[in-house]
Amino acid sequence: MRKVVLSPDDVRQFQRLRAHDRSTLRDAFHLHLAEEDATEETRRRFRLRRPSEAADFELRVGDLRAFYRVTGDRVEVVLLGKRRGNELIIGGERFVL
Repeated sequence: MRKVVLSPDDVRQFQRLRAHDRSTLRDAFHLHLAEEDATEETRRRFRLRRPSEAADFELRVGDLRAFYRVTGDRVEVVLLGKRRGNELIIGGERFVL
């Protein structure tokens, strides 16, 4: 079992989410990142196509997105976002997909 760790920015982003979304993400982190192999690609969890300095993988849970990196026995979640249409909102900033 791996340990899932949120960066300080992610803790703030996590706390801004609705209670239902926090609960959904917490359950998904436990199931998809801690208990299962976080580097194995599935429909919800996959390696990013474009290289990023911040993250190597993305986890999709409904319209929520978590970007993370695996180092040893730790999964470091570095960005949390929410998808609306063709936009990804991370920390109040909008990114067009």
